[in-house]
Amino acid sequence: MRTTFALVKTGLFWLLLSLMSIGLLAGILAPQATERHLPFRLYTVLTDSMAPEIPPMSLVLVRQIFPDEPLELEPEQIITFRAERFGKQIIQTHHFSHTEWDAELGQVIYRTHPRNTRELDFYRTTREDILGVYVLSVPCLGKILLFLKSPWGLLLLGEELVILGANRFLRARWKKRTAETHPLVPALPNVE
Repeated sequence: MRTTFALVKTGLFWLLLSLMSIGLLAGILAPQATERHLPFRLYTVLTDSMAPEIPPMSLVLVRQIFPDEPLELEPEQIITFRAERFGKQIIQTHHFSHTEWDAELGQVIYRTHPRNTRELDFYRTTREDILGVYVLSVPCLGKILLFLKSPWGLLLLGEELVILGANRFLRARWKKRTAETHPLVPALPNVE
């Protein structure tokens, strides 16, 4: 009975660890492929434009809104969108203000602004640029996500998985060897 429970527990642990690793690696290595299948996405806020509500280095959970979905935003609702700043594509999380007709683009643009100011962003955000609607944020957790996406973070994660696997393998071998050679000696305690 006890060994069956231990096997099920170990199997569930490895299954959960494998699924989390696959999800993390898929999100890091192929974010465009995974974002089509998941209703939520995580972003890291790098600046203090939304402080104190969303401090810098917060991890933000956003409910994705796909370009073919109807969009109804309320004023002061927090949205995440793509923008071009100084010739570089960035992702911003700001308050939605209102919509305007842009004659140059020939379409409606969504005007946004940072927290604690009514000064509008200079970005011309179109419907296709809007990625999603803010759900919640967790302060300081964005640092961990940024680290895990870095080469050092991936190296550390791989190292930890190798150490964990080696530990499990060596403990199983030690337990089997001890049981074969010294049946009366208790095996190593199962520390997890």
